[in-house]
This record gives sequence, C-alpha cells and structure tokens, in this order.
Amino acid sequence: MKTVILVTRTLLGLSMLTLLVLGILFWTGRALNLVGLHMTICYVFVVLLWLMALLCWRAGAPAGLAITTLIWGFVIAVLGMMQMRLMPGSLHWVIRTLHLLVGVAGMGMAGALSVRTRVTARRPPSVTGQTLHPQPGA
Repeated sequence: MKTVILVTRTLLGLSMLTLLVLGILFWTGRALNLVGLHMTICYVFVVLLWLMALLCWRAGAPAGLAITTLIWGFVIAVLGMMQMRLMPGSLHWVIRTLHLLVGVAGMGMAGALSVRTRVTARRPPSVTGQTLHPQPGA
C-alpha cells in the first residue's frame, strides 16, 4: 500500500507541476493551443487526487480529511470546466487566481493525507494503553 501511495503522490506532483507551467503560459498569452492538454492533465490530477484520498483513508488517514479531499477534487473539476464562463471581462483574473488556489490546495491536501497516513501507520497498536509488542529494554 505504501508503494502505491508513494507512486500516486509522485504522479500528483508531476501533474501539478505540469499544470502550473501550462497555467503560467496561458496567463502570459502563450501556448493557448495547449488548453485541451491542460484540461486532460487536470482530469488525471483529479482522478489521482481521489485515488490518493481513498488509498490513504484505507491506510488509516483521518476520514474527515479523506472525504474533504474527495469533495475538493470535485470542486477542482467543476471550477476548471466552468471558469471561462465565470466573471468574463476585466475581473476574470479573480477566477483565474481562484482556479490556481483551488488546485494548489488540492495538492496540499494530498500531501497532508500522505503525512497523516505515515503518522498513523507508525503508531504502534495498543490495548488499554499498553503496546502489544514490548519494546527492547522495557
């Protein structure tokens, strides 16, 4: 399970980096012909985010964080698909900024899930406050 979570997190990071680079190009008026690629990579990012949430939840991450991340993936997808229709005109930069922040927050949630899963996995099992496996020297 750890390996799958690590691979998923790595793929999330690579897709986020690619999305950021493409987004910067779009903001500067370049590479507008790659918007379709940006959208496709974003769909992959959202699916990976959902996978990460489910894997980490199963591995012991807090249910609230995992469920929030699942919902956040939906928010990322909807905002991405609707962004060109929201606040067109001179204030559209607000939507672009929101789109960026929502995506970065999704990556942050994936990182938090990963960390919370590692912390939970390290905690030794206990029964009534005593560990099941005595520590050396105890």
